[in-house]
Amino acid sequence: MEVHPPHHPLHSWKDFFIHIATITVGLLIAVGLEQSVEAVHHRHQRHQLQEDLHDEAMQNQGVIQRDLRMQNLEGWFDQAMTATASATPKDGKVTITLPVPPCIAGSLGTAETRYFAPSEAVWTTAEQSGLVALLPVEEARMHARLAHNLNLLGGMRERVAAGCDGIIAMRRRFAQDAPDGKAEIWTMTVAQAEKLGEAASVTKTAISGLTFRLRWTQLYEVALGNGASEADEKMMSLNLQRFEDPPGR
Repeated sequence: MEVHPPHHPLHSWKDFFIHIATITVGLLIAVGLEQSVEAVHHRHQRHQLQEDLHDEAMQNQGVIQRDLRMQNLEGWFDQAMTATASATPKDGKVTITLPVPPCIAGSLGTAETRYFAPSEAVWTTAEQSGLVALLPVEEARMHARLAHNLNLLGGMRERVAAGCDGIIAMRRRFAQDAPDGKAEIWTMTVAQAEKLGEAASVTKTAISGLTFRLRWTQLYEVALGNGASEADEKMMSLNLQRFEDPPGR
């Protein structure tokens, strides 16, 4: 922005003040226009961010619904715990028969039931670019709560993966295909069987924790998809037992 000198000499104080007033008005108009343009730009950015966050929440609902099928895998771990606890040693060894474990190295679940992490790309990008500051405080707080929950969800996923990796490693050492090809026969020492039972217990607990956190995440995603922006009080008063596995699982 440039301020040019007067085109004609100033002959009186009146001329001087008129010139100063002209400059001041010009500056105010320029600043006002600049702020107006910036405000319009920020409003557009905010609306676009809100739309992107809404779309991500809607997409995540479908992802989470599929991920919740992970709870159907818990049966194998129950079988492993029961079999290892009830097996009768013979010559220092125990032999148990189990279905193929629902674990894939480097992944979660099976070829039919796989876990995919819900997306948080929009929120992460908004944080890194400073766009979060454009959101109303309550709305930003709700998304921040969701981001924290997704971080906890990632931790649960790692626990399940670690448990499954341990079981896969034991399977390679102790399991062989059964004659019918539909199950596997594990031959181990008592101590090794106890280790398998413990790994199964830990992994099932991790899966239960994963599905619990998925249900909690789903609640936020549904609320955000429906346009909610204030949820702290409601979330803090909910009965968390509704997100746990049904009795008997």
